Amino acid sequence: MNNVSITHFRNTVERILEPIFKTCYDNLIYTYGFTSSAMEIKLIPGRGFDSNVYLIMGEFPTIIDTGMGLNHNYILNEIKKHLNPQEVKQVVLTHEHIDHSRGVKKLLEDTGGNTSVFAHEYAAEKLEKEGNRVSEFFGVFMPNLNIERRLRDGDKVTMGDDEFIVIHTPGHTPGSICLYNEAEKILFSGDTVFSHGGFGRYDLRGGDPVMLLRSLEKLMLLDVRNLYPGHGEIVLGNGNEHIRLALHNLRLLI
Repeated sequence: MNNVSITHFRNTVERILEPIFKTCYDNLIYTYGFTSSAMEIKLIPGRGFDSNVYLIMGEFPTIIDTGMGLNHNYILNEIKKHLNPQEVKQVVLTHEHIDHSRGVKKLLEDTGGNTSVFAHEYAAEKLEKEGNRVSEFFGVFMPNLNIERRLRDGDKVTMGDDEFIVIHTPGHTPGSICLYNEAEKILFSGDTVFSHGGFGRYDLRGGDPVMLLRSLEKLMLLDVRNLYPGHGEIVLGNGNEHIRLALHNLRLLI
């Protein structure tokens, strides 16, 4: 085999193996919560209808979203692998749907009453006064919650050791938010945008496709490297491309 044939063979093998290795790497990321950021983020992948749950370590240990509460023991055991649940300072909810918020009550029982709950002001209105109405789509009961801090667009929240900016992104729900850290180029996107061009439903109560489009356009102005969505795989590197694809896909539908 001459040098040209060897080079061609090597290039062919690399093209075949590269996506296989990438898939294996992505599966490790999704299953075990590894990250490439200096920020210590632990992913607890959602089970069933549950959202992903994120634990951010540091001076202000923070949980982003809590699932429905049906898999509470699984989530609690995952948290215990990294810290005592009573060390959790705050829970930040990305929006009012129960697959992200119904687990709050059970979680607070394990954090010893020292944990504050944050949500956008529109989400807080629903969660504090209309908990069961929020859950009617799933046919389960949800008690009203006490939201200690009502967030607005542009607010700053310290999670772990780092400061995040609250970005109001209505469209999936009126109270949807994303959380962005400029230094690490990290975006927690809730159900506004998912990996591979996915985006949140807008056909449920309070959904609005035009508002969702505007929200995705707003996110496109950010420099996003790592994307941590409310469901499905996380994205480590080139998060903007996944947001761009979501915006493209939504424009095709409306």
